[in-house]
Amino acid sequence: MVLRRFPVKFSMLLLSAILTGLCFAWYKAGFIAFFTLIPMFLILLSETDAPKKKPLRFYGYGYFWGAAFFATVFHWFRYQYPLEYLGFSKAEAIGYVALTWFGSGLLLSVILALFHLSVGLFLRSGLCRRHRFLLIPFSAAAYVLVEFAFTLGSLATPWARLAITQQSNILFIQTASVFGSYFISSLIVAVNTALALGVYMLIFDKNKKAAGILAATAAAMLILNTAAGAVLYVVDDACEDQTNCASVAALQGNMISGRADLPLGETVDLFLQMSEDHINESVTDLIVMPEGCFSMDVERRTDVTERLTQFCVDHNVSIIFGAYEYAEDGFYNVTWCISNSGELSGPYRKQHPVPFGEFTPARDLILAVMPFLEDVTNIGDDLSAGKDSTVFETGRGTVGAFICFDSAFENIGYEETRKGALILTESTNDSWWMDSSQLYEHNGHAVLRAVESRRYYVRSASAGYSTLIDPRGRIVDSVPALTAGFASGDAALRGDLSFYHRTPYLFPAVCAVIFAGGYVWALIYKIRAKRRCF
Repeated sequence: MVLRRFPVKFSMLLLSAILTGLCFAWYKAGFIAFFTLIPMFLILLSETDAPKKKPLRFYGYGYFWGAAFFATVFHWFRYQYPLEYLGFSKAEAIGYVALTWFGSGLLLSVILALFHLSVGLFLRSGLCRRHRFLLIPFSAAAYVLVEFAFTLGSLATPWARLAITQQSNILFIQTASVFGSYFISSLIVAVNTALALGVYMLIFDKNKKAAGILAATAAAMLILNTAAGAVLYVVDDACEDQTNCASVAALQGNMISGRADLPLGETVDLFLQMSEDHINESVTDLIVMPEGCFSMDVERRTDVTERLTQFCVDHNVSIIFGAYEYAEDGFYNVTWCISNSGELSGPYRKQHPVPFGEFTPARDLILAVMPFLEDVTNIGDDLSAGKDSTVFETGRGTVGAFICFDSAFENIGYEETRKGALILTESTNDSWWMDSSQLYEHNGHAVLRAVESRRYYVRSASAGYSTLIDPRGRIVDSVPALTAGFASGDAALRGDLSFYHRTPYLFPAVCAVIFAGGYVWALIYKIRAKRRCF
């Protein structure tokens, strides 16, 4: 079979990985994600009847696929170069960019390849060879479990979730409010699996009927989910109370870290002047400022805190702003809130510092090999991880907070809505990546968190891409990258909990049952087959 030839196999795996990665870079063309996994699945299917080959070859295929996939997704790491503000030489900068760009993918592929291994093992079972359609729910469930695994541990990096590719496919992602973004990822995998099975059976088994049924199954999944999404969209739109709103604004100061930094005093002057100008143009209840915009400890710079407090009282506005906190138990990236009455609440401590960006795993070992990495965080010390989700009290209700990378973790959203958050906010600093696709990939997480929670989401970025997102995932207002301004509008205050936020672990649990059930059924099938032989 031609698919078993070494060059053909790896060419198809490479094609599949790159095309899938490009769905993140060009998310408006994300619809092709429903087809990009087909070459990969065809390679796995071609190994079904090769029992003499070691099963670990499936892991090898997966690792190769993952490395190429992440290298494509993370292409924006190149925007870090030349890292002059950290004092790196050209050689050190190239080494660091290569480490983060390709090293991240090589590390993450260790986990991602478990998907290919589990699918390959199931494919070789007598049950799956007899009933190939079972591969559809099994592969979808297996992929959800791998995506879930990426959220666990101190090195958790759930960045390249397949659901992100559908951020502009508004009707399709509405079911995330019921089962979470994992459901969207599972559908993408399921559609690809069905189509790959159909192609395989048409070409190699000459079974046109089965191929037609599988193609119809894939189409049905797409149509039914979109139809369900349309219903959810209309129902949720009708439920929104436009009479109970807050006027919100996400400030973007176009501050590029390491390249256009200002002293603290000048930054405060700039942001307060921008805020005053905006308030004079439009009455504003809440202003969200970027991550770390005021590089200070609130308790040590009481002069700045007092100035911010006076501004909030004078202008009857609440402000959420980024800062840092030196505590006895660690050094934290935080956001605080000052209400329109001058009350200071917080801090919310960032729960997921970026590995190798805000803290260095195995620090002593890595710095012994590459000592220049000690300056990478540009803040002197490793950041500690916060433990709890926090909500802020403003003059217009309770709001929840994310900081940057936190938005990739859905649990923070449902923890905060359960604590009474009526609006979700995010303070981030994506300026390291200029105007690359990273900004829009990152915003895609915010889109999914908005849909999952059925909350307005106010996202403030240092230099872009700042957005106001409605509960159905639509961008209400935005500020282009590398410009200054406000993403603003009226945000309905929502107190209802979505089905997903009531039952956040339901769908992953169902996938775990399907995954384990597939192997148990395959084992029982194997035992019964042996008994029939005797």
